[in-house]
Amino acid sequence: MTRSFAAAPLTIDDIGVAFPLIRAALPDIDLSAWRSFARGLVDLPSPYPTGGVALRNEGGYLCGVLTYRIDRDLRHGTTLNVDVFAALDVTGEEAAMRALLQAAEEKARELRCAAVGVHIEGGGGPIADRFRTTGYRRQATIFCKMLEPRTALA
Repeated sequence: MTRSFAAAPLTIDDIGVAFPLIRAALPDIDLSAWRSFARGLVDLPSPYPTGGVALRNEGGYLCGVLTYRIDRDLRHGTTLNVDVFAALDVTGEEAAMRALLQAAEEKARELRCAAVGVHIEGGGGPIADRFRTTGYRRQATIFCKMLEPRTALA
């Protein structure tokens, strides 16, 4: 059976429905943090091109979500950077993942980006192998340090 998927912009109505996917990809993110972040993508004007994509299967069920921002990259020029990438489908994650990657590439072409970069939480594991089979290559490792807020000087 051939699977079919439809990608569309992430909407305010998709935010709550997408949370189980977000939670599966990023277990430390709670609903409040996701809502706040996602509303900034779909509700608020941004000085930078940002957005989200929702992926639905042929039954209309949300099975993938990604968020993106456009950056300039020294190596590649204008790049669509995917910060959140989550794809799960009851009949198999790989088909949904490939369809979501295709949606990211179509969005990149639409926005005239020369490259797509995908941030994978925790370094990858099996999902990194799936990305490699679709032509993506690891280029960098991101180190992150949480900073304490500065206290106001009296």
